[in-house]
Amino acid sequence: MMEQAYAQRKDYLKGRSSLLTLSKATRRRYLLFLLLVAPAFLLRLTTAAYPILQTIYLSLTNLSILQGDNEFVGLQNYLAMADDYGVRGALTFTIIYVLASTILQLIVGMLIALLLNARFQGRTFARTINLIPWAIPTIVAGYTFRWLLDDQFGLIPHWVYLISGERMVTFISPGGARLAVVLIHVWKDAPFMAVVFLAGLQGVPPDLYEAATVDGANAWQRFWRITIPLIMPLTITMALFRMVWSLAGFDLVYGLTFGGPGVATSVLALQVFREGILFFKFGFASAISVILLMLVAIIGVVGLGLFRRADVTY
Repeated sequence: MMEQAYAQRKDYLKGRSSLLTLSKATRRRYLLFLLLVAPAFLLRLTTAAYPILQTIYLSLTNLSILQGDNEFVGLQNYLAMADDYGVRGALTFTIIYVLASTILQLIVGMLIALLLNARFQGRTFARTINLIPWAIPTIVAGYTFRWLLDDQFGLIPHWVYLISGERMVTFISPGGARLAVVLIHVWKDAPFMAVVFLAGLQGVPPDLYEAATVDGANAWQRFWRITIPLIMPLTITMALFRMVWSLAGFDLVYGLTFGGPGVATSVLALQVFREGILFFKFGFASAISVILLMLVAIIGVVGLGLFRRADVTY
């Protein structure tokens, strides 16, 4: 027993000595690493960490420029949000808007990518014009469709009336306005998804399709058994990206409906703009921003978990 304990102590001291020797030999390398990483770290600290911490602090105050208040109120802003009809409506539609538009963008983007991946005359031209909706600024698209769907002088209701004889009223009913916001968002961003999916489809080895065809697999089986599994990590990544991007943006809603009718199409980001920029209630707006940040964090954690699982599985 004494000999075994002595041998273990000797190995421990030997390992510690080697670590000290390695530390001295690589000290300059670690110092260079710190010097190279320090600017990026300081940049992220000042542009991300500090604003987040400052927003959390402001959410615990009643800071308001118009009223001249700046007191620490704890969780009062969060409790007030539970009784605020605008915030509750914005939270409900935000969830509907993000989930519905992301799912539809994935489906439509995949269908467009499959079409653009096929061989046909004029494919290059089709791939080029595909990106036109995505290239249009979002606020411009919002104002354009607001004019096109206007029930008094819009072109689309006029065409519908000429064809069917029915008056098309979009922005009066909450359901119609919500449907218009979601569909226009899909029209705007699905082409970008199509380009990403097209790149993923072109990365699938053709030999797999040929082998499956020889084995008797039809087009649907090849798509479901080969294409979907191989591009699943890409699909999850794009879904995560689009959901986070949709949560942070409100320019389409601002240009199209400004959250109306009432607050039927209002999103949390628009509520932050209203409370903070229009009404100067920075404390309450910061509390809404923290809720928005929590939603982004939840989506990010779930998305990364699904991505790792899909990456390991496939």
